[in-house]
Amino acid sequence: MHTLIVDDHAFVCVGLKATLLDGLSDIQVSTASDGPAALDILVNESIDLAIIDLFMPGGDGGFDFISTVCETYPTLPVIVLSGSESVVHIRKCLNIGALGFVTKSAPKDILFKAISKVLAGDVYMPEILLRPSSDLSGASDEFQPNADGVTELLTERQLDILRRISKGLSNKLIARELHLSENTIKVHVSAILRALGLSNRTQAGLIGQKLAISTDLRSNESGNL
Repeated sequence: MHTLIVDDHAFVCVGLKATLLDGLSDIQVSTASDGPAALDILVNESIDLAIIDLFMPGGDGGFDFISTVCETYPTLPVIVLSGSESVVHIRKCLNIGALGFVTKSAPKDILFKAISKVLAGDVYMPEILLRPSSDLSGASDEFQPNADGVTELLTERQLDILRRISKGLSNKLIARELHLSENTIKVHVSAILRALGLSNRTQAGLIGQKLAISTDLRSNESGNL
């Protein structure tokens, strides 16, 4: 198995490489310190697993880079490794195609568990996302009233749909307004609910209303400056 580690911290690459070589048999490990170097390896090598740091300096990392890798190599299992334990960040990474998310503070057995699951085609979710909804209420508050959190978590198309959900529009009407098929809207709605950790479109509509109110307030404040 050929694994690619992408992290701008050399000691993380060295330590993680040593951990993988020690804990897994028949494994080859390549490392890259930035996005362009990682993409070069992906083009020229046969990679079976990618472990990618979420936040790297400059424009070479972050959600856009992970999304690019997942879209360009849809069959490549991607695990995001990050110092962040934000529910927002975890959900967004899974929403854009990563199959696993592991925090850098997690013990190595968690990493190996995540590797085993994603190589089997399953999704590895951190324990916080597996807790009952009541236990996540505080975590959900992290982004539900916060416009920045929601806009960071969803794509522009999903935000367009969320705004229309908040106005009470059905999938059919949303599809008509956006010139898309009703099935496409259903797929987007499911992705929105999954990204925000919600169970129904009513909850999504409430968040959409909060987003609209927050955006209006910001616009008014800017106009008064």
